[in-house]
Amino acid sequence: MQSVLTFLIGPDATVRDALLALVDVAVVAFLCYHVLRFIRGTRATAILVGLALVGLAYAGAEGAGLATLSWLLGHFLSYSFIFGVIVLFQADLRRALAELGRSPRLARVVARIVHDERGAHAERVARIGTIDAVVKAALELARRRVGALVVVERTADLAELAGSGFRLDAAITPELLVALFQPASPIHDGAVVVRGSRAAAATCLLPLSAAPAALELGTRHRAALGLAEEVDAAVVVVSEERGEISVALEGTLHRGLDEKRLRALLYAAVLGADHGGAGGLAAVARPGEASPARRRQGGSHAAL
Repeated sequence: MQSVLTFLIGPDATVRDALLALVDVAVVAFLCYHVLRFIRGTRATAILVGLALVGLAYAGAEGAGLATLSWLLGHFLSYSFIFGVIVLFQADLRRALAELGRSPRLARVVARIVHDERGAHAERVARIGTIDAVVKAALELARRRVGALVVVERTADLAELAGSGFRLDAAITPELLVALFQPASPIHDGAVVVRGSRAAAATCLLPLSAAPAALELGTRHRAALGLAEEVDAAVVVVSEERGEISVALEGTLHRGLDEKRLRALLYAAVLGADHGGAGGLAAVARPGEASPARRRQGGSHAAL
């Protein structure tokens, strides 16, 4: 065995050296194979064949003792080869590097490592578009006196709630939300859950609030308040009888919202401090809005 290693690798060779040499040859073979696959059918193949012929001519000149030709071909291959490859293969090199950069696996790795400001900005823009779509849909449903429940995800994970309903996974648009809550729609009952910028599910069942004050509310408002008491989410409610828009948030029901206050409340709730934060929530709440503690002590609401 030692004699074989000595013959293949050199004197004092070990098994570790043999394994390293094997890995080295395998990597080089892998790279050569993929390079040949990449250039197959392109003009680079013909150029490589020409370079191979120059190499064979150099070897022949060396063997025949043609000193001048050997010197000329040797200098061409040793000094001009790299620069020639860059000039001749510049288009192919650009294409290869571009395809490497577009590799889905590499893109996933880069996305995990780098979360730049553009990604955060795109996410914020998508959230703003989602809020605007919910506001427009709520206004249209209120105008038509069509009841609705829309749950907008904040910090709590609503995957379990979305799993209790009919899976949608659709882009949020005002038209979609209005269509979902039409009485003729087979999935108009229950709530639509919005996660990120997607409508995750419809017909989701919400827990009813057991607070004494909530007993005087309609079922739709009790359900919205019940979810807001349990998880951190914003629940938009449209009253079927009054055409009134409310938002249940942090255990409080904000009622009688117009477009401006509805939009401001959702911006503050979903986008955070940049659009008002906690102060923003207090600023857009209706004057005289009952706190969760006061409602539980006997505040009253009209049944809807």
